[in-house]
Amino acid sequence: MYQRIGLEVLYAVYPYRWDEFQLPYPPELRELAKAMPISYHLACKVDIDGRLVLIDATLDPALQKVGLPVNEEWDGIRDTLLAVNPCGEEQLYHPSEAYLMQPRVADEKSLAFYNELNSWLEKVRE
Repeated sequence: MYQRIGLEVLYAVYPYRWDEFQLPYPPELRELAKAMPISYHLACKVDIDGRLVLIDATLDPALQKVGLPVNEEWDGIRDTLLAVNPCGEEQLYHPSEAYLMQPRVADEKSLAFYNELNSWLEKVRE
């Protein structure tokens, strides 16, 4: 494991599907989500007192109003909520293996989805 500020960290990668989120997507975004391939979410596992603790600080508090799993408070000991609902096994990587986690090149359908998603999330935050 990687040592940083006294904590050992592993990267945790989770496969998920955008269309499996139980969110009030606008209809056009829901359709775009159906066409998305499996995506991968990155979080961390941190060794705290000899236990690997899930740390995921992905979602900001404003997104809680649409049902996303926001971590409002963390006690520094227990797992945080994971931002996605995995559709496969967790994969752990040592920071020295980060090169194995190369992001996929986004195709036109994916770019259209992410642009629409970002636009919707900005409206949610207002």
